[in-house]
Amino acid sequence: MNQTALHFPSVIESVVATQRNGPLIAAAAVLWIKDTDKVLDVTYGRGLFWADYRPADLTTHDLAIDGVDFRKLPHDNRTFDVVVFDPPYIVQGGRDTSNVQDFMSRYGLVDVPTTVSGLDDLISTGLAEASRVLAPGGRLFVKCCDFVSSGRYVAGRHKVVGWALELGLEQVDEFVHYSGTGPQPKRLRQLHSRRAHSFLCIFQKGKPRD
Repeated sequence: MNQTALHFPSVIESVVATQRNGPLIAAAAVLWIKDTDKVLDVTYGRGLFWADYRPADLTTHDLAIDGVDFRKLPHDNRTFDVVVFDPPYIVQGGRDTSNVQDFMSRYGLVDVPTTVSGLDDLISTGLAEASRVLAPGGRLFVKCCDFVSSGRYVAGRHKVVGWALELGLEQVDEFVHYSGTGPQPKRLRQLHSRRAHSFLCIFQKGKPRD
């Protein structure tokens, strides 16, 4: 990989402050994606992950674009060196402050989970499928975040790490994506700290990389 093309410093920080996902993925790519890697993005969406860096060998899928569900990928076991998984990580709500509609259009989903348990099943199933197509020594990038549902704090990042470890993956890195938040709606009483950040967890399968 031509790291200089990414316009990043020689030392990559664990906190990436940006409104966009592109710089976040580019920073992670400096350390965790090689020129020769076969990369699969199973939740391509609008392709914004790859606005600042794009792998030479990138395969993409998205339910809204090609009808491929990340829970049932059309690839053989152990096919890709890097798999990128950016699932919906909120439950469907009724507030006008919710970004559920954006998630639905981005992923082509008509059945966005309405419960935390439903979301857990969606993400854990997707993780298992991503791990299946990941080659030994390969890296799995997973975007996740903590959130509040029905007044209850849900530690989404901890759940993702737990599921990945159960699959036999090893967590090898983690980035904090600090994007900031907009103003708190005046009609809502604040019960928890605002979620001004999300996480990009990086896991490895099997043997250590070179």
